[in-house]
Amino acid sequence: MRQRVLIGVGSVVVAVGLFLAYLRMARAFPINGDGASNALQAWDMFHGNPLLKGWALSDVSFYPTELVQYGIVQWFTGVTADQVHVTAAITYTMIVFLAALLARGKATGLEAWLRIGVAVAILLLPVPGTGYQTLLSSPNHTGSAVPLLLAWLVLDRVRHRVWTPVLIAVLLGWGAMGDPLVTFVAAVPLAVVCAYRAVRGDRVYELSLVAAAVVSVVISRGFRHLLDALGAFESPHPPIELAPVSDWPHRAWMTARMVGVIFGTHRPGWHPFAFELLLSALHLLGFAVALVAFFVCLVRAVRGTADRVDSVMIAAITCNLGAEIVSTISVDLMAAREIAPVLPMAAALAARLAGPWLASPVRGVRIGRGVLAGVLAIFALTVVVYAPPRAEPSEAQEAADFLRDRGQTYGLGAYWASNNITVTTERRVTVAPVTGGGAGLIPFCWQSQTSQYDAARFDARFVVFEKDRPFYGTPEQAEHMWGPPVERHDVGKYAILLYNINLLRGFPPHCG
Repeated sequence: MRQRVLIGVGSVVVAVGLFLAYLRMARAFPINGDGASNALQAWDMFHGNPLLKGWALSDVSFYPTELVQYGIVQWFTGVTADQVHVTAAITYTMIVFLAALLARGKATGLEAWLRIGVAVAILLLPVPGTGYQTLLSSPNHTGSAVPLLLAWLVLDRVRHRVWTPVLIAVLLGWGAMGDPLVTFVAAVPLAVVCAYRAVRGDRVYELSLVAAAVVSVVISRGFRHLLDALGAFESPHPPIELAPVSDWPHRAWMTARMVGVIFGTHRPGWHPFAFELLLSALHLLGFAVALVAFFVCLVRAVRGTADRVDSVMIAAITCNLGAEIVSTISVDLMAAREIAPVLPMAAALAARLAGPWLASPVRGVRIGRGVLAGVLAIFALTVVVYAPPRAEPSEAQEAADFLRDRGQTYGLGAYWASNNITVTTERRVTVAPVTGGGAGLIPFCWQSQTSQYDAARFDARFVVFEKDRPFYGTPEQAEHMWGPPVERHDVGKYAILLYNINLLRGFPPHCG
């Protein structure tokens, strides 16, 4: 009993420490229009509009998952730029703990701690730059790993019961409601693996898991139809198709670089120092262990000798990476978020393979234990002492400061200089997103709300443009619609046009 209490207290202390460290890292990257949009949606959800009626969301809604998390955090922080960072830090802390629990499996004693150590070593230290943006920024597919890992924990740790497949179906369905990626990297692999195992073993239980995978899709799609019937938000389907075969080699190379970003072995635009070279080498060691574990477990899965959850994770990783290579999903380093769930699954898989070996009495294993202890010590020390420079609270911060100082309260702006200004000024300055449409401007029907363009409710007196992104609108288009502004101010890369009329009068209605 005393040991359990100590472990519980220690876990809480570690969780708080990791959260604070990841919060520092998250603050090193400014929020953008996407995270700000999610923050505003969560606020609206929890303040009288639970169905987000009138909103046009992105093709990944995060509605029952991270938007709920945002809303809970806002009870303590309000709608602020820092709220985005706080939520990202909480999410990644949860992922580290869930992956460690999955890595432990049913092991006890020394082997359990070694398994946890391997998983934590792979996950503990995201790399600055693109790594922070992928793993510690606004809602993206990283957070979708939470329901996925919970489902695999139930699959691994809960005994075969009638309600076990039901719980897995609910967890995967819940995840897929917010992010369709969960269907492709969780439900599909679970169905395929368990159908294959049913041919070789316990048909009843394996087929019940196949049914759980199918039911999770029914739950997520049924939920979407229910929302449509209730007049909830709009969310377009992701435009995914099969990419031309000639594109596959390039996409495979870019996917490999994306894997390097999430594992910390690839740092684009990086000018290394000696200590950073050491960190990258240690990350590469963790990646090598995960790679070996993947192929060993793949062979075992094909032979039918692998553990069920190991086989499912192998299939899930393959589906996630394979989709990046053969589909039309955007493939660049910024798209590393699309494969973020690969990292905790690979870490757990590596730990489940390496743990038993590290715990064995074989001569020479102590060297491996020493290496693991050294890696953990170096990474833990880096997490504690490294304080990355804190970025501006949000993209377009200089434009936000200008508008607030001039007493402006409502206006229009290019997408990447709209909702983020609203959030970083804590809604003192509200900017409705617009984009270029022909000779003029039109509402930007993505992460926006119909009521934002209602002239009877709001009085818009300015427009903000990004001079280096003219496809989101230009000052010339504004002047074509409303004539010359009373004032024009060039603030950094932003052009701000001030008017003495309500720009929403006669403005095109929101698409819908």
